[in-house]
Amino acid sequence: MNETYVTISGNVVGDPVARATKASVPFVTFRVASNVRRVDFKTGEYIDAGTNFVNVTAFRSLGVNLANSLKKGEPVLVYGRMRINQWVNGERSGTTVEIDAYNVGHDLSWGQTKFVKVAKPQLNQNDRMADPEVQDAADQLDRDAAMADDDYLEDGDGEPATEASAHAASGGIDVSSADTDVYETVGAGSR
Repeated sequence: MNETYVTISGNVVGDPVARATKASVPFVTFRVASNVRRVDFKTGEYIDAGTNFVNVTAFRSLGVNLANSLKKGEPVLVYGRMRINQWVNGERSGTTVEIDAYNVGHDLSWGQTKFVKVAKPQLNQNDRMADPEVQDAADQLDRDAAMADDDYLEDGDGEPATEASAHAASGGIDVSSADTDVYETVGAGSR
């Protein structure tokens, strides 16, 4: 089956709407208006030749991040799989163009944006765990835990432990070459 992938640029027509599938997969829908501009050969200037409206759908973390990032009127670039749907509603019928988005971003030809990396995308930005102060406290806990791990491998005089003292501190287990992200010392505090 052949599929068509497209990239469009345009402006967001309305604020993105967040929803979830029956299987609780989050997704976001929004519309993009893309103006076609052509050169008028008589005047040599660009003129608007029409506007294309495209429905965009984004799933999972992309959708959640879009719901928290995009607003009506903002310029965007959208890349994804295009579908053309024919519809009939009573005596009315028509065609819609939809894009299943793989990548979406602000069009930086028109302004600036700031990227903020999130640990886990959340639709509900009012969630207590999404509060920046709570996130800062969690980051501080991670830093304190890392410092405690470093202190554990010191001789007590503030100097890094030698291989022999690290071996003794770990209960006789050689951890000097261990990948600490994979292994943990069990029962070291009970000796």
